[in-house]
Amino acid sequence: MLPFCVLSLLLVQTLGATDVPIIGILSQETFSVNSLFPGINYDSFIAASYVKYLESAGARVVPIMIGKNKEYYKELINHTNGILFPGGATFFNQSDGYADAGQIIYDIALELNKNGDYYPIWGTCLGMELMVHVALGGKEVRSHCSATKISMPLEFKSDFRTSKLFSNAPDDIVEDLTNLDITYNSHNYCLTEETFEENNLLKDWQIISTNKDVNDFEFISVFESKKYPFYSIQFHPEKANFEFKSSLILPHSAEAIKSSQYFANFFIEETKKNSHKYPDWQSEQEALIYNYSPHFTGLQNIQ
Repeated sequence: MLPFCVLSLLLVQTLGATDVPIIGILSQETFSVNSLFPGINYDSFIAASYVKYLESAGARVVPIMIGKNKEYYKELINHTNGILFPGGATFFNQSDGYADAGQIIYDIALELNKNGDYYPIWGTCLGMELMVHVALGGKEVRSHCSATKISMPLEFKSDFRTSKLFSNAPDDIVEDLTNLDITYNSHNYCLTEETFEENNLLKDWQIISTNKDVNDFEFISVFESKKYPFYSIQFHPEKANFEFKSSLILPHSAEAIKSSQYFANFFIEETKKNSHKYPDWQSEQEALIYNYSPHFTGLQNIQ
């Protein structure tokens, strides 16, 4: 009887899992990069560092276009294993833009998770702010702050080890994140604990760490959903590994790179827990970001 029990356990543990996840990255309007592309009218873009970041953890990437209908996003979610809301510089009030697409995606993913599926979403910087924006149905609750081109250690909450994100984090990763200036911030908006309290968010979201900007204004730097695989960070782990613009003053130490890889690995392991996939090899290959030619901006954007 024992061999059968062991086999049954293995089947349950691996049911609905994949070792080759495909992640959708939400694109955004080109306001922040138009000056780099004179004479070219792009509708949206994805920074290459996010693609490399996910690939470094063993995933493949599908671009998510803005300005599409609900059926487009529903089909994309059914065929992918998770979504990343990236950072950037766009507005939440643009019709059919980044925030509208994020709202549709969040609502679909939330419903899937409520019904027993396991579909992760990760938000970085602007994507973290978007997570709260869409969780509140499009309500603007951000505060102005000043945290650009600055790297800091995280100020963990006392119960941070109860979070999914850090419950099994290696001690050396936690020690580095606690003591070293390796989380790179580049944002003028912040989310605060007071905002979470005022909008009744604390019942659904766990605040894991906070930080302070150059004016000693405290903001949330990491939080996650208490019920679903939704994770958000205000800083940019992808930049340590894959961006080298000198004026950004980025951390490239071994500790910064190691912690960056921890976050990428964690998210991708989460996305391996569902069995979403494209119906066939051909449609999968046609969806991947490799079908789009990257636009190299190094010569225009190196400083």
